[in-house]
Amino acid sequence: MRTPIITAALAILASSASAQSFNIEWGTPDTAPPPTYAGVGLAGVWNTFDSMPNFQQLNLVGLDGNPINATIMNIGFDVIESHDNPSTFGDNEALLDDCFTSFNDPIDGCLFISNMEPGEYTVIMYAVAPDDDSLLSRLRIDQNTEDPELVGGQWVGQHIDGMSYMSQTATVGPGGDLDMHSGLPGANIRSVLNGMQIIAHADLCQPDFTGEGDLNFLDVSAFLSAFANQDASADFTGEGQFNFLDVSAFLAAFAKGCP
Repeated sequence: MRTPIITAALAILASSASAQSFNIEWGTPDTAPPPTYAGVGLAGVWNTFDSMPNFQQLNLVGLDGNPINATIMNIGFDVIESHDNPSTFGDNEALLDDCFTSFNDPIDGCLFISNMEPGEYTVIMYAVAPDDDSLLSRLRIDQNTEDPELVGGQWVGQHIDGMSYMSQTATVGPGGDLDMHSGLPGANIRSVLNGMQIIAHADLCQPDFTGEGDLNFLDVSAFLSAFANQDASADFTGEGQFNFLDVSAFLAAFAKGCP
């Protein structure tokens, strides 16, 4: 079962998201999720790594499978582990039954992505230990002010925020860097990461409230319903208030259309 990663105001238009957004997971290529698997983010090709030596820059591809400028480097993750979690099936199993593990001795598991296009991104990090339902991994992102989150637990058949994944917003600056971590430096504990989805907000279609990829009356109806309920998704101006300015901003975005 797919769980939305962001509010309806940022409904996903997957067909336009390939240049800046990308998916990453660890394991063998024959156990990688298919491009049709979206997790809680966008469907597309999954960059799959069966090894990632420390300090080595590795190239990435976008959701369409074409090379992008961004590269990834590992410092502090120690081993890729695989285990048959009897609770997982299908595409979820392909993502969650492999993990990149750090023993946090002396540093935590760190992933440094370079050469990204500046802008706002939604970062989804999956952290389910396939062999240990009790393990909680401390996840954090350098390019935001949000607190670290503990993620882990028993798989219950669907993705749940805080159990199988964490979703936070990060700002990539002019330097093009995005840095993520699992664990705690010097803690000498095990922490894991199954995969990540990096979604550029520039690849999203804001007025597509239904997420169908088309703008029509259903999107207008969904917006008006959210507006009437004072749902945060209808706060198009970001001012924390619900008034005609939000309606005007939505209609302007609707009229402009999507990429």
